[in-house]
Amino acid sequence: MIRAYLDQLAVWPGEEVVVHFLGAVTGTTEILELIHSDPHLVGPGVIMPPCAWGATTLSSEEAPLKQGSYLSAGQGLRAGSDFTLSLWVLPTDLSQTITVASWDGVDGRWLVRLSRFGIEVVSPQGAWTLESPVHERMWHFVGISAAADGQTTLFMAPWGRSGGPYTRVISDVHASPASSQLLLGSHNGERGDFDGRIAGVRVHFASLDIIDLMNVMNGFGLAADQEWHFGDRADPDNVPAVGGGEPLELVNAPAWSADQPLPLDNAGHPLCTSGSIHLHRDDVEDCGWDVGARIRVPDQVASGLYVVRVTIDEESQDLPFLVKGSAEVTLLVPTLTWQAYSNLERGPDWPGLSHYALHSDGSPTIITTSLKPSQTFAPSARLEVAETDGFLNGDNVTHLLMADLYAWYWVRSIYPDRVAVIDDRELHFSSDALARTKVLVLSAHPEYWTEAMLDALQAFIDRGGNVIYLGGNGLYWVTSLHPSKPHLMEIRRWGGSQTCSVEPGDVQHQYEPRLGGLWADSGRPPNSLVGVGFSGFGAGPTLEFERTTASYDPEWSWLFEGLENAKFGSRGINTGTCNEFDGYDEALPGPGLSTVLAKSAAIRPDHFGTYEARGLRAPSPKVCADLVGTATPAGGIVLAISSISAGGCLVSKMDDGMRRLADNALHRMVDGH
Repeated sequence: MIRAYLDQLAVWPGEEVVVHFLGAVTGTTEILELIHSDPHLVGPGVIMPPCAWGATTLSSEEAPLKQGSYLSAGQGLRAGSDFTLSLWVLPTDLSQTITVASWDGVDGRWLVRLSRFGIEVVSPQGAWTLESPVHERMWHFVGISAAADGQTTLFMAPWGRSGGPYTRVISDVHASPASSQLLLGSHNGERGDFDGRIAGVRVHFASLDIIDLMNVMNGFGLAADQEWHFGDRADPDNVPAVGGGEPLELVNAPAWSADQPLPLDNAGHPLCTSGSIHLHRDDVEDCGWDVGARIRVPDQVASGLYVVRVTIDEESQDLPFLVKGSAEVTLLVPTLTWQAYSNLERGPDWPGLSHYALHSDGSPTIITTSLKPSQTFAPSARLEVAETDGFLNGDNVTHLLMADLYAWYWVRSIYPDRVAVIDDRELHFSSDALARTKVLVLSAHPEYWTEAMLDALQAFIDRGGNVIYLGGNGLYWVTSLHPSKPHLMEIRRWGGSQTCSVEPGDVQHQYEPRLGGLWADSGRPPNSLVGVGFSGFGAGPTLEFERTTASYDPEWSWLFEGLENAKFGSRGINTGTCNEFDGYDEALPGPGLSTVLAKSAAIRPDHFGTYEARGLRAPSPKVCADLVGTATPAGGIVLAISSISAGGCLVSKMDDGMRRLADNALHRMVDGH
């Protein structure tokens, strides 16, 4: 089975596409253009013509997987001195022994490990255990003190539970360090092996006894020589040192947390600096596999969607990417949604989680990377919602790349020389991403948006730009990107229609200074930009639209020219259980004067409203999709078709009017007629 990924999901002409592979492999690559990938007999079929560029041989070497997050203090310990390391730990998975700390001693590697049965110190001289009960999801204060005379003290106390503190003094054990990197959550710096939260890390260049350690635990006593401020998120990659000095580096993208031990003692003294870092042994920032091929994109290649087809021993895998461009009609390809759903089927062969998966310790996935292999990126991938609210491969439903290609096939068939694609990150980082665009097309499932993306869309509409929104459940979750590592994406779900939720204190993003959850709860509902917002979802056939009386008014009747029936939109090729749709809400004004032009009411009881709708269920009139047209003050048009299945109608040979309506809209927006 081929395991590979690209270093970027979108490039400009003249840039390189770099392919990374798992293991020592040899093979070949070729480039195919992606025009349509759904083999459905009622659609255009699979259209993936080969390109005259990009064919090459590939070769890669074995490289270890970079997995598991941890903290590094660089040269955190002073050579040959007495020292004491103390910290707070909250283990979240004790099914395996976890490494709390490690460093190089004068005679070899030292480890402090934690299990259900206590603390273990492992050294070249032997191993010693402090037997004490350790509990999952409870804070424990841990200390290890080393003296030059060979006396080492172990200390552990569970916070908020009777019993302890537990101590052990060991003689003739020389734990004094060499000038050493201090690692927290890793035994060797090659991978992390800790599940849980770490807070209140202190280093004293002195050997503290049991009374001293109790005082440190209780928030007073000797001032630390090194201490770090876990509540300061100004640098997403480092925990700053209190009073200056070398920070604690965050390795492999762990998640910042507001959780901490009880912040004050009875006298009002802080027990440690606020906040903590949640480490996971399955965190991945970049798989770090070897480069097998570098493919240069020609300077004059057309903007569009492509794949690198990798062939190894007669097995092939398609790795998609975009060649970005600028044109009158621009399709925004929602690669952040791709990433959010990436690797729903977990396992050792697919490192790096989806935002819909849980970590091995049961906590929600807050940070994901695009630098990993993903079976759900494939142009042939389909995805349905399972009965357990998980996901599985389905027969008909698609709302990722295959559905984006419905929209691409459609706009390309009308204006083949006046179309281009960009990705979410281009819209996020580039102020002129839409400078040449007259019409921005939003595809089936543009669910994840950053504030910069919303700002760019707002500016585009304010200057008279036109928008065709083909999707459902769009512009929904607050999303952040790492400021200098754009492959890292952050989502902290709460309060919306979610598969899992962060704990109440963990809604604050670390990559940007804002709360997670819904954009609607942050004062930026999708309605304000596209005229509609997520209203419901369910199983079964695509909902059918029926024109409203307002659609016959001359202001909007042009949109329906050529439609033979008042009902339309039920014959797309992507029907099934992933049926999400948006509705109009008169309490949430759009970007201009909005008119509901058609309604698609759900009547089956397996269609239901969003979590925010508080239990509504079909046939409630609010569980519906609304096709809404908005005339903006700047002279543009925003057309929201409001269904995740709309794109499938645009490529269906049995379409009953949706394609004609979309054609009318696009022609009016581009050419004025």
